[in-house]
Amino acid sequence: MWWIANGVIAYDRTALATEIKAAWHMLKDNRAIYHILYGENTYHYLGWLNNVKHNRLVATFHLPPGALREMVRIDWHLRRLSAIVCVGRTQIEHFSRILSPERVFFVPHGIDTDFFSPPANFEERDPNLCLFVGSYLRDFPTLRGVIELVAYRRPQVRFVAVTSPQNYDRIGKHPNLILKSAVSEEDLLSLYRRAAVFIIPMLDATGNNALLEGLACGLPIVISDVGSVRDYASEESAVLVPAQDARRMADEVEALLDDPGRREALSVKAREQALRFSWPEIFRQMQNVYDRIG
Repeated sequence: MWWIANGVIAYDRTALATEIKAAWHMLKDNRAIYHILYGENTYHYLGWLNNVKHNRLVATFHLPPGALREMVRIDWHLRRLSAIVCVGRTQIEHFSRILSPERVFFVPHGIDTDFFSPPANFEERDPNLCLFVGSYLRDFPTLRGVIELVAYRRPQVRFVAVTSPQNYDRIGKHPNLILKSAVSEEDLLSLYRRAAVFIIPMLDATGNNALLEGLACGLPIVISDVGSVRDYASEESAVLVPAQDARRMADEVEALLDDPGRREALSVKAREQALRFSWPEIFRQMQNVYDRIG
């Protein structure tokens, strides 16, 4: 069964074993809802049991449309779902060609706003520390350009990039840059609370964990205006700049570094924005989906 799961990249033996275990439960259960949290690479066969004994099967998908077309090259198994949950509105059109639109829902990704929270005082932030976090769909050439431009014009500014070691060469070395990987959640939280500006150059996006974590920590954010970013960040809670524009992003970073009052105002709005995506709020929205298909 694993070998014949053609058309689903990264579907592996673990995913197959999980589906088999879930199938065993579904055959014994009645009128329950089963939710596959990562439909891209952990779902293939379970749809055959959808609606059996009045059970319902739902799957959430996280990738933007371009990446979805590359990873999930078939759709027969998607058509067997009771509902598809999107974490970005840019995904809706893609899935509405596969399922009827009334079975495609947008529910944002959530964030633990109790753990990811701002520092006790805004003054705890280092006015010369800029942070970057992440790997997937990050625009590393633009990040490199921002580091070089800002450091040239403001030599006192330091950058910390938390990313996979395989990305180190893509960013390159710089005397003002520290590269980190495999940091603990506590250390990451400390960085979110100490930094003055969060730089997130993106190529595309749906629900982005780093963006949500930065918002929840009240960290002033400069992010590429791509994909579904505006589903999460408003113009009041972050600075949105055109994609692949290192000069514009660098200018906005410098403007924030020069204006602590604006940074503090953004910090307040960022935290307010993040509370819209707290897990209790997301649970409520997901319950609405379950009620619609139950």
